Amino acid sequence: MASYHTRSISLPSTSHPITTQFDEQLCRLRSSQAASTSSSLSLTHRLTGLTELYVVVDEMLQLPSNQQSLSQIQVVLDGSLRVHACSTSRDVLQQSKQRLQDIQSVLRRRCSGELNITSEVAEYLKARKTIKKVIKKCLKNIKSEKADASDFFMNDVEEITIDIFRSLLSYISGTKSHSKKSWSLVSKLINKSSEKEESAAQTSEFDVVDVTLESIVCQKKTRVNIDGIRNQMVNLESEIEQLDEILECLFRHLVKTRSTLLNILSN
Repeated sequence: MASYHTRSISLPSTSHPITTQFDEQLCRLRSSQAASTSSSLSLTHRLTGLTELYVVVDEMLQLPSNQQSLSQIQVVLDGSLRVHACSTSRDVLQQSKQRLQDIQSVLRRRCSGELNITSEVAEYLKARKTIKKVIKKCLKNIKSEKADASDFFMNDVEEITIDIFRSLLSYISGTKSHSKKSWSLVSKLINKSSEKEESAAQTSEFDVVDVTLESIVCQKKTRVNIDGIRNQMVNLESEIEQLDEILECLFRHLVKTRSTLLNILSN
């Protein structure tokens, strides 16, 4: 569960409607982040909420009183970390999607239960290792970054943004290792849709695909459930596309906010 510091946000002395809206959205987002599990559905909900928060932030930054407060802060988080975290998230999602499509292409060409997708699987797993290293580095950078000491409201925005991206990147990275128990679970998920639905909230599609492909390599399987693997690929690709669609919109807002911050600071 995430914890947040309580700050006295530097807002106009005279209450403004957009200020109230900002407080309400920030509060809802914090509650959602603290209570939600790391599932695709909850992450989608939080990323959508974060995008909506930045719509309000853009309006907040247009208030003269906030611009004056910002201009007086000598050290401020300009938003580069937020933009980088979002960009990294989109990059690793696209890399995963590309490797998934390579395997799907082979599956479409071969209808027999006897097939060799070892090469494509190896490339996917190699890409996943690279992705996990990139994510680990990004998470390390996030952890080492310290918020500005001022009470300006953008520090609260930075805090919740980074916390959500930390959850997203950890979700994409998946578990560190996969046990025999995990292989057994995935085997059941491939063949029994009811069990898949029951376990969906606890097992990410990234982990499901990772475990399945690792089992093919480690157990040297030549005969596999093509329909089961194909369904897993479709589910994960759909999940990636959904997350990336939201991230694309959020990225535009992050860039716009950063540009506005830099313009205010330069004037």
